Parts: sequence; C-alpha cells; structure tokens
Amino acid sequence: MPSVTHSSVFPSCIVAALWVWHSGALLPATGAEAELLVKGKWTTTAVDTVGELDGFTPSDKVGLSPYGGRMDRRTRASGFFRTEKIDGRWWFVDPEGYLFLSAGICSVISNNPQQEDFSKSGWDSPEDWAKSTHGLLKSHGFNTLGCWSEWQHFQGEYRLPYTCRWNFMSTFGRKLKVTAKGFGHTDYKNGAMPIFHPEFESFCDEHARQLSKTKDDPWLIGHFSDNELPFRPNLLDLFLALPKDDPGFIAARKWWDEYRAKTRKGPDEERSQEDQDAFLEYVAHRYYSIVGAAIRRHDPNHLYLGSRIHGRCIRPATLRGSRTLDVVSINYYHHWTPKADQISLLAKAAGRPVLMSEWYAMAVPASEEIRGAGFRVKTERDRGWFYQNHTLGLLKHPDCVGWHWFKYSGDDGVKQIGIVDRDYRPHRLMLQSMRELNQQIYPLADFFENSRKGKKPVDPGRDED
Repeated sequence: MPSVTHSSVFPSCIVAALWVWHSGALLPATGAEAELLVKGKWTTTAVDTVGELDGFTPSDKVGLSPYGGRMDRRTRASGFFRTEKIDGRWWFVDPEGYLFLSAGICSVISNNPQQEDFSKSGWDSPEDWAKSTHGLLKSHGFNTLGCWSEWQHFQGEYRLPYTCRWNFMSTFGRKLKVTAKGFGHTDYKNGAMPIFHPEFESFCDEHARQLSKTKDDPWLIGHFSDNELPFRPNLLDLFLALPKDDPGFIAARKWWDEYRAKTRKGPDEERSQEDQDAFLEYVAHRYYSIVGAAIRRHDPNHLYLGSRIHGRCIRPATLRGSRTLDVVSINYYHHWTPKADQISLLAKAAGRPVLMSEWYAMAVPASEEIRGAGFRVKTERDRGWFYQNHTLGLLKHPDCVGWHWFKYSGDDGVKQIGIVDRDYRPHRLMLQSMRELNQQIYPLADFFENSRKGKKPVDPGRDED
C-alpha cells in the first residue's frame, strides 16, 4: 500500500445494531455571516446556524437503528423504506419501522475524475475506499448515498441506505438518436422528449427488468428514473414546432385541438400560460405513469423517487402530473434559504413529500468565471454555514423528508465543490458544520414541529411527563 494513509483522516466505523449521535461542542455561531459572490462582488450574507437557534438545546439521546432511523419513534415496519405522514409531517420510515430523514451525499464515487491514478489515493481497492468513506460519512451524520453513488462497494458492516438512477428517457432518446447535450443533463430535439413515441411504453418495461436485481434489498430507499427532464413552461409550443410526422407533434396537435374545443379557446396560435401548463401536466402524468408502472412491475418493494426536477421545470403543473410518485425529488438551486411557501405549493400539487435531491455551494476566487448551478462563496467555512442555513430551512418544513448535497468530490484546483478534495482529503471545516447540523436532525425536527404546534420543547429520547 502507498505511504499515504487515511486512518487518521477517515475514521474507521464498525456499525453495531444501535449507535448514537453525540452532539459534541458546537462552534460559536452568534451573528454568523457568509461571503457570497453576487455580480462579481463579495457580499456579506446572514446565515442561521444551529448554535444560535433560540430555544434549541442540542441532544445526544436519540438512538439510531442500523439504517439511521430514530429509535424513539416507531410505526409499522414493512421490511423496506416507505413514507408516512404523521401528525402533519412527512417521514421516510426505515425497514424496521423507525422514522427516518435522509441526509445524503451525491456522487460518492471512488474514481475521482480529477485523480489520475486511484492507487495514489492511499487505498488498495474501491472496497477499501468504501470502508474509509463509510466512516467519514457516518461520523459526520450522513445516512444516505445519493444519486450517482457507487453503492455496490459498500457491503457487509459498511452498508448505507442508497438510491439508484436508471435513465429511462435519456436511454430511450439515445436509442432513437434524438438527444442533445444540455447543461448538466440530457436534452432532446427541439426540447421535446419522445414521450409519445409508440415504443416508449414497451421500452420502459424492458428497461425496468434490471431493477429486479435489487428488489429484495432493504438498504435501497428507492429509484430515480431520470435526471432533470425538460418539463419546460412552453412545452406545448416546443411539441407543436416538431415536424408534422413526428409522434410528438401528432399527439400535441390532437391534444391541443381537443383542449381548445373543450375550453372554447380562441385562435390556434394564442396559447396562454394556463394552456401551456395544462399540456405540461398531461405530459408529466404520461411520463410518470408509464415509467412508474414499469418500475413497480419489476420492483414492487421500493419507492419511486421521481426524476430530479430542476430550474424552470419546477412548476405546480409538473408536480400535479407527478402524483403517481412516492416522493418528489427536486434539484433545488438559487435559494440561499428555502422558500417555505414554494415548497408547500409544490408538495400540495403533488400530494407527496419532497426530497431536495441536489444543491450546493462552491468556494471560488472572485476573479474566476466558473460554471455550475450552486452558490459561489469565499471560503470553506462559508460553505458550511450555507449548509446549516439551508438545511434548517428544510427541517422547518413538514413536507421535506431530506436532502442530498452535491457532491462527494469534484474539486479541480480552482473551485472547491466536494466534501473531499481531489486527493480525497476531507474539507474539515465545512464538514464540522455539516456534522453539527446532521447530528441534530431529529431533535431539530422535533423542535420545529413543536414550534409549529405551539408546544414547549421536549428532550428527545425522554418520555414526556
């Protein structure tokens, strides 16, 4: 093994059936601020932190199940992850019946594209890497391997709950040769997915057969079917601009003619946003119904987590079309603090809980032009403050069942984006802030729930008098 070792960097963690989060000493956080890059200038921005949350007392009394569920609150166990709304708040429920909120990291992968030779990282194999990475994640309160993660390497006592992504639409689009490269995702000819192609339904059934390999695994939370599909606000216009022999045009033309006749709309070219949203809901319903049926046919045990909706596609119409989902996944950018009213509107439209499946802040020099959807901040500490500020906002919301930070690695010598650098060394200062929040997830959820209901705080882990 190379001379570089990680035993002192990534703590080894052998997980027993019961383990307990210890709160540790919180960093002084009174009046915490972060430096945010806005239009090329550093701007001081206020943040909420665990250490300055008025009336909250950190607790280390919440025991955790092997999956990371809270052992002081239990409901029906199904042997797999599921969801349940209890007293007005949505929860994941782990396979043993314990209530669970998902704190995950995306892209937990061993083959860092910025690391030329894996052997130089200090591990003998991906499995060796997974053991150390398991310790890093668990010791900082993370309980889920998010999208794009190499969950297969986390085996035996080093398992973690995980998610899978299957690329139904993008795989079908590539088969038809109608895809185009989008920013961070796959796009399609004229921005119109081949959702109305006559072979799409049979393709989905065949594509979903591979899900049967993990259908009996209790550690699997559920499935993402795609990533950032183009459910755009002007989808009707995009479909009607397709060639007239395209199945998408034919279906959109038929829908629009019938819709105009039913609603007594005016001239053909006059399409309001209400009209566009009606078609968007129709397309979303078709996609999620067909894909959801295929997923459940081959894996009836696990949750359908959606397609990681993003940007302008995050609209009530899209969510209304997603009601066949179990959880709505949203890649949630451009909000320093979560917008509670928006989350409520989206969750109500879907009738389902919300999982924030991708979001982040990167530390960058002000002089560099760097692509990416996340916020630009000045330091590693600012990234940690953003994490606390944002997750506190999510924990306040009863419709949110968790979040997955983007991502494990990804630093390139200019920007800092991962929780580890390109040589797999942890960003300790940011991780300390993450740990402080993550290890209080369940006490904080109770604190905010009691605040909503006007109750006095209750010490987690202790029965009420």
